[in-house]
Amino acid sequence: MSKPIALLAYQNVDLEKQQVESNLRTTEARVRLNKLSKLLKTQQATLTKLADDLEVVAATAQKLNQQYQAAVKRLELESSELEILEGDEETTAEEMTEFRQDVEKLGKELGAIEKQLKQTYASLEQQVAEFQKTRQIGSKAKKEYDQLREVCTKEKEDAQKALNALDLEMTRLERDVDPRLMARYKRARMHHGTPVVPVRDAKCSGCNVGLPTLALSRLLGEGAVIECENCGRLLYIDRD
Repeated sequence: MSKPIALLAYQNVDLEKQQVESNLRTTEARVRLNKLSKLLKTQQATLTKLADDLEVVAATAQKLNQQYQAAVKRLELESSELEILEGDEETTAEEMTEFRQDVEKLGKELGAIEKQLKQTYASLEQQVAEFQKTRQIGSKAKKEYDQLREVCTKEKEDAQKALNALDLEMTRLERDVDPRLMARYKRARMHHGTPVVPVRDAKCSGCNVGLPTLALSRLLGEGAVIECENCGRLLYIDRD
């Protein structure tokens, strides 16, 4: 068997194997599985951020609640002292005015804390709802992901039988190819899906670049195979 014929026979099986692998990667289940995988990763990152935000808001709410409780106690104490002062005949008007101002100031401070606390609790409820919604979506996506993974596993098992048969055929055909030529093929295969192509109109049919006269003359020999100086594919002349 001549060099081009043996190598082309090997490449034909190699291309068939590539097609099986490509089909396996692009099945409906595989495409959906990949999308869900990305979605789950994004949702996990979102859940982590939401959990961190919730922790911060919860800590803020706790701190504000402590401030509120402390302010309530201070207001109760100030109000009690104000009642005592109002019943004390020795209390001056200036003292009463100053004390009432302190009580009013404390009341405003309490109102501000209460408003901020309500806003914080509202934000906390909103973030909890968002966290739960995201987790529910993620849980549904994970269930679908697990189901699709089983489908993809079955598809891979079925395809593996064909791939194993093709590997055996490639091993058999490789024996008919010169090892040095096979090394060149595998090197070109790293960059091109179809590493062996014919010459068409004095051009590489892979990259469509014209070949120098010397290269063309080298191809005139029986079973000659050369490398394209532009793209690295292996070239031969189709004599059929």
